[in-house]
Amino acid sequence: MTVNLRPIVMLLALTATPITAALGQDQEATAVPVTVSEVRAENITPTVPAAGTVFSRQAAQITAGLPAQIEWIAEPGDSVIQGQPVARFDCGLLELRREEQLAQVDREKVNLKSLVEEVSRLEKARLATSINQLERVRANRDLAASEIRVVEVRIRQTSKELERCTALAPFSGVVTRQERYQGEDVDRGDILLSMTDTLHLEVRASVPIRYLPRIRAGGNAEIRMKEQRLQGTIRTAVPAADALSQTFEVRIDLPESAPVHVAAGQLVSVSLPLAANAALTVPRDSVVLRADGTYVMRIEQAGTARRVDIEVAEAMGERVAVRGNLSPGDRIAVRGAESLSDGAAVVIYTES
Repeated sequence: MTVNLRPIVMLLALTATPITAALGQDQEATAVPVTVSEVRAENITPTVPAAGTVFSRQAAQITAGLPAQIEWIAEPGDSVIQGQPVARFDCGLLELRREEQLAQVDREKVNLKSLVEEVSRLEKARLATSINQLERVRANRDLAASEIRVVEVRIRQTSKELERCTALAPFSGVVTRQERYQGEDVDRGDILLSMTDTLHLEVRASVPIRYLPRIRAGGNAEIRMKEQRLQGTIRTAVPAADALSQTFEVRIDLPESAPVHVAAGQLVSVSLPLAANAALTVPRDSVVLRADGTYVMRIEQAGTARRVDIEVAEAMGERVAVRGNLSPGDRIAVRGAESLSDGAAVVIYTES
């Protein structure tokens, strides 16, 4: 018995066409809409945030410099110019000592003159004078000359101390603290007051030690305090780390206009530029953070998404540097990446 299969085959073909179309429509309906961007290879100049404190470039504690009584002393808040007095002392005893020393020099000069004349007289009368007597007078003459030199040195010492009867400001600034007061007796090393230069300021920021090789002197740094923004210049990076915090110090010079906005001791936030390096970058919004890792979704040619685990290195604006199994030109999902699963079908709406 011969069975004609042609009608059956035609029936199956007619039936399969709508089924296949339905499956295709179903797959398109379940595809996730995404926007994509490309992985780029570029040189990035990222910034590292840090906390800093404003310091004065110059700050000093002014000491007495001599034992005396204070006649006058500047008070906290007083502005002084370099070389102006910040304290004066009663130096009457020093002035009397110098007068005594000057009188002693005059006396010794008279004595020396007498001895010189005596030596000359004895040398002329050598035959009538014993050698011992002549040598004794010569020795006294030399001792008188030496005594004059000693007293003259003491006079110079006293004059130097008299110069300290007025304590002068070592730089222009403001008195910030007063330790001693008018009428008090002080010793040479006693601290009288503290001064701060309020015009020349710097920021000292603590930065993780791993960034030390990438901080460059001369770079511009942004300093932020509340709503204010200032541009500073990196003066130096101190190549020594704190053992506990594992940070090193970066010093940033503030512009001349800084004293209008900040004061020494103020806390600020700093953004420090790092030296440029080559890296693969992706849009910040394409990075998916999950408990099981950080990844991006790469879009394959077949229109499916594949998870690629990455390590985020540094940020630069809207893009971040990453390390992972990516190549320049790879397409990755940006909007919609969070809802994708590995192998999911996607529909690309726009590319940016």
